[in-house]
Amino acid sequence: MDFLAYLQSYAKIKKSSAKGPPPFSINMITNFTDDVLEKVLGGMCLLENIHPMITRAPYKQYHLVLKDASDALYASKSDISFIFFDINPYQHGEFTDSPAHVEETLSDIRTYCDTIKTLVVMSLSPLPYNSPYGHFFSDDPLFARAKEWNDRLTALSKEVSNLYLFDTNMLVYRCGEEQVRDMRGSYAFDIPFTNDFFVALCHEWFACIQAIRGRSRKCIVLDLDNTLWGGVVGETGPLGIALGPGYPGIAFQNFQRTLLRLWERGIILAIASKNNLADVQEVFKKNPHFILKEEHFAALRANWDDKSDNLTAIAQELNIGTDSMVFIDDSPLERERMRKEHPEVLVPEFSIAPEEYVRTLLSLKVFHQMSLTEEDKKKGRMYAEERQRTAVLKHTKNKKEYIAELGIRLKVFAGADNDIARVSQLTQKTNQYNLTTRRYSEADIRRFLKEGWHVYSAEVADKFGEYGIVIVALIAPEKPVARLDTFLMSCRVMGRDVEFAFLAYLIQRLYAAGYRRMTASFIPTPKNIPSKNFLPDAGFTEKKGGTKGTKEYALLIKAHHGHA
Repeated sequence: MDFLAYLQSYAKIKKSSAKGPPPFSINMITNFTDDVLEKVLGGMCLLENIHPMITRAPYKQYHLVLKDASDALYASKSDISFIFFDINPYQHGEFTDSPAHVEETLSDIRTYCDTIKTLVVMSLSPLPYNSPYGHFFSDDPLFARAKEWNDRLTALSKEVSNLYLFDTNMLVYRCGEEQVRDMRGSYAFDIPFTNDFFVALCHEWFACIQAIRGRSRKCIVLDLDNTLWGGVVGETGPLGIALGPGYPGIAFQNFQRTLLRLWERGIILAIASKNNLADVQEVFKKNPHFILKEEHFAALRANWDDKSDNLTAIAQELNIGTDSMVFIDDSPLERERMRKEHPEVLVPEFSIAPEEYVRTLLSLKVFHQMSLTEEDKKKGRMYAEERQRTAVLKHTKNKKEYIAELGIRLKVFAGADNDIARVSQLTQKTNQYNLTTRRYSEADIRRFLKEGWHVYSAEVADKFGEYGIVIVALIAPEKPVARLDTFLMSCRVMGRDVEFAFLAYLIQRLYAAGYRRMTASFIPTPKNIPSKNFLPDAGFTEKKGGTKGTKEYALLIKAHHGHA
């Protein structure tokens, strides 16, 4: 999608404002002319069915609005804020000439973050490597001041939990400094960057928007022949495919290395290939150049069925939505068929040249997370363990026997003992087993704790291994009533009755704390159908008066809950 397409999309916003999804509030604060930036980001949102409500700080008035709690920026109740103060290497400005201005701005950013409470994405300033000092650019006072500004922001982000940093230098490296700076625009209109840079920056910002909305992709479904290796294994055998030293095999091998790095940070890998399963397994066993192992794949479908059907089966097996999947295949026909059968699946165009595979994969800005937890790093191994659990399920007579065979254990964390980053991440990512689908930042969770909320999470394990922290409850104290604001559970432990054991424990704790009644809501979405019966199944009684599809429930709290 090019620059003009985003502008044309945003131009239609007034026509679409009366219909469609609820507004998503975005604050934008810069020290340059940023109306183009607004239009590009707004256009991206609209093309993804997000209706943006963007509030910008007036030109060159960021200090005034950051200090004024009555300003429109604060009144907007933003879902996310983007701040970008550029230190232009070709002009002098307040950030290079006034240390007092730097201190004041840092203080204003802290105050804004503390007041706004939602996520604030702060873009670091591009460093001026193109310097009169040549190879000794680090001795340039301008470079030193720009670096100090970035260092101070980095230090501030460690103290302010809802301040998230984006390193703009990554974009400058990728685009090239000469393609980033617009010299005429800078002098004539105070627009220091090119349109291409604005598009690239907005792609990164939009990845943050998708992450906090729980819309990041979590699974890559891969073809095999001419995708993970060169050639057709059914014709060449496991040792005859192109993989390993020399071209083109080295390109396929490096593509696998990149996929492995994604797996190590928590992205699920799966296979959907038109092949004989025995031929595929021979490659895993016999080809010494294969980087990925069979245990790296959470699901493997090697057969002659339609790939769209296989993808549906994989989603069901992994308990994830097909809209969280990316499908990679070298065949244009297979890609087009997948787009037709599953328009919600991301199907990127891949070059026929394998040396371009890594670049194309890394250009997809769809796997972003606002934090990286220990559970994320273990996720690939956890899904491999899930295949062992599936084998147990096939050999047990019923659900009760299956659960007993697994030997499930829960370890509950309360209050400050919680992993705040993981609790926040689960509120942002969990869609299926989530009663209210409310998204909360780390700063929100910390604020809840300060306000006396009861925050619980639980780590689940069984005889095959650990699931990690996969279930969360956020309870607002309204004594003698406890309001269950959020109750969610990862899809990886669905069908094991973990949620009932967890709730029974919470009720015992609440009873001991003096609560005698709990209220809860179920807010239906297209995705949370699996959790719609949890409250009545757990003994809650539906109340009258729910609005806009929301169902309200209540439960008398007793010393011993019947669903333990």
